Amino acid sequence: MDLDEVRPGEHIVCKIDKIYPYGVTVTLEEYPGLAGFVPLSQIANRWIKNIRNFVRPGQIKVGVVLSINRERKQIDVSFSRMNTINERKKMISWRETKRSQQLLSVLAKDMKKEQDEIWNDLVPKILEKYNSVTEAFKVMLEFGKDGVKEIPEQYREALYKVVSRSMTITKKEIIENVELRITTGAGLIEIKKLFKEMPENKGVEQKISYLGGGKYQLKFVSNGYKTIEKHIKNVNDYLIAKVGKNGDLNIKRRE
Repeated sequence: MDLDEVRPGEHIVCKIDKIYPYGVTVTLEEYPGLAGFVPLSQIANRWIKNIRNFVRPGQIKVGVVLSINRERKQIDVSFSRMNTINERKKMISWRETKRSQQLLSVLAKDMKKEQDEIWNDLVPKILEKYNSVTEAFKVMLEFGKDGVKEIPEQYREALYKVVSRSMTITKKEIIENVELRITTGAGLIEIKKLFKEMPENKGVEQKISYLGGGKYQLKFVSNGYKTIEKHIKNVNDYLIAKVGKNGDLNIKRRE
């Protein structure tokens, strides 16, 4: 990596290398081959009696680039100027980037291609729409191999297999309580038929429970809220159209 790629003020992930009484040397995890130095005065926002009470070899921390001395090839970094919120955001972003790189490495191996070729073919296109590669992978996991149109078609099936076996998404659920009464014909039979013919979505699990007194619970479960919301709209439109003037319908979402 070149020093020109590093910018003053940038938040960077550092790994503690050597500890001295006057500061610590660090490796820059996002810039292979580059190292930095954190002066004692930039370790913490309070008086330091023993520097080893604040850092330890191998520890991962987020710092702010203070200055870059290109003649000496030295990057000065501060830990004390990094607040907790920004540190957490940076760590999450860094871990997601590492994970994405690992998955693309697996994809390259599966497709017998060079990793740089995979990266150049996929990442620029993905980042035109998504904030991160991981975000695009999550969308693909939710909507299937064709869920991310920015990914060239020749990669979709193989990438979807890699993502599916390597990533998981916490299931989301939405519950609606439905009060339903049919005033024409054989009411109960009509209600059973109504629910039996209710729209389905292969990406959404749905369960209907009878609560008694003309009340029903509809539970919808999927990988993402957008998928559920779209399906619920179809279900509610269907119920409203079918019940119409033939009965009473009240739909409430459970908070």
